[in-house]
Amino acid sequence: MKISIEVGHPAHVHYWRNAIDLLGSRGHRVEVLARQKEVALQLLQAYAIPYEVVGRSRPTLLWKGIGLFLDDLRVLRVARRKGIEFMLSTGIPGSEHASRVLGVPHVALIDTEIAVLGRLLAEPFSDAVCTPQCFRGEVRSGRHIRINGYLELMYLRPNYFRPDASVLDQVGLSPGERYAIVRFSSSDSSHDLGYARNAVGSDEDRCELVKGLSKSYRVFVVTETVLPQSLKSCRLNLPPERFHDLLAFADLYVGEGATTASEAGVLGVPWIYLSKSRRGYLDDQEERYGTGRTVNSLKEVLPVVESLVAIPRSEWARRRELLLETTVDVTRFVVDLVDGWPESRGQHDEQSMILRQDVRGGQPG
Repeated sequence: MKISIEVGHPAHVHYWRNAIDLLGSRGHRVEVLARQKEVALQLLQAYAIPYEVVGRSRPTLLWKGIGLFLDDLRVLRVARRKGIEFMLSTGIPGSEHASRVLGVPHVALIDTEIAVLGRLLAEPFSDAVCTPQCFRGEVRSGRHIRINGYLELMYLRPNYFRPDASVLDQVGLSPGERYAIVRFSSSDSSHDLGYARNAVGSDEDRCELVKGLSKSYRVFVVTETVLPQSLKSCRLNLPPERFHDLLAFADLYVGEGATTASEAGVLGVPWIYLSKSRRGYLDDQEERYGTGRTVNSLKEVLPVVESLVAIPRSEWARRRELLLETTVDVTRFVVDLVDGWPESRGQHDEQSMILRQDVRGGQPG
């Protein structure tokens, strides 16, 4: 079967790269349709994944609207030319709309409740929408499939990822040196429209956060935004395909990036998510496994850091093992769904919704 996978963000490359290999091993032909956003194309090249560009990121709401129409046409044209029979995406409208015109199935992976605009444009055109079990939004699709796991497990489960410690030398860390990763995010994504998401808005706030953390850690800053002069020396200079190696050995993650917070939790690294909006998958990690905390103001960060670092490393490792033991292989789940379509759609409704008991007990102090 000829399958297309549309990626519109660097994280989408990670979500799908193991699924691409697994689908190929089962005899399917996978075509990647990519949008130019941040380092998405660089990651595809690093992983030697062939792709065709069908769109790019646009800075304003007006241009996003114009671009939606243009990109839809590109996706449709490419999918028709390649004879696509099944379409996959992470809730990007182009594939959903093209699938309706072509009369082929479409399955979306979605985990961000506040991505209201993108979901409104995408979900009604999907044959099935797969979300984490903890997803708190109402899905506008004929079939909502809840998966017992997080999308970050698609590439960070131990069977897919083994961190390479040589990255520590690459960034100039001394043996045993403690370090924290801080991420500042831009707020021009469609899911940020209408939300005061950023808890750290001004340059002064950012400097204050990094200054406070620098008393105990070497700080690496990851951002798509322009940093103030005083923080430029902290900017992480590392190929994007090596970022998870560095994250896996970190002592702490603090930032406005929700995906990175979830990645940290899956890797057993304590996280603090800075945001005035919530994510169901991060709330789930916090409540069930105690992997981190969501805070909505800068003044909350350092006290939470103190409470998290007081917990021994062995306990973080135990919490990670518990998370891995009580969730499924999300990549294999999605590939099985596609491979067995359409019969698998009903089967997964019955056998994949394994409700987790609250095995954690109390919250960390």
